[in-house]
Amino acid sequence: MNYSNPGEQLDEMRLLFERDKAYRMAVVDSVTSNRPYLRFYGETAASQKPYKYLQSYTPTQGDKVLVARVAKTYVILGKVV
Repeated sequence: MNYSNPGEQLDEMRLLFERDKAYRMAVVDSVTSNRPYLRFYGETAASQKPYKYLQSYTPTQGDKVLVARVAKTYVILGKVV
């Protein structure tokens, strides 16, 4: 992309990196009452809330999963193998 000045490029980079990511990777830390709790890549502690998932996925502790940003939360799309 062509920028008319360095400030435009910086503004675009800020938008790219400051926004919440559309997709993230996580590990299923635990499953309680069929509700998975996640530990996102790059974080050391598990989430304090359970996450929803697609019907085709069955959460299992230790699964590496791809999650998608939906509104102000994440939904588990499935297991990454």
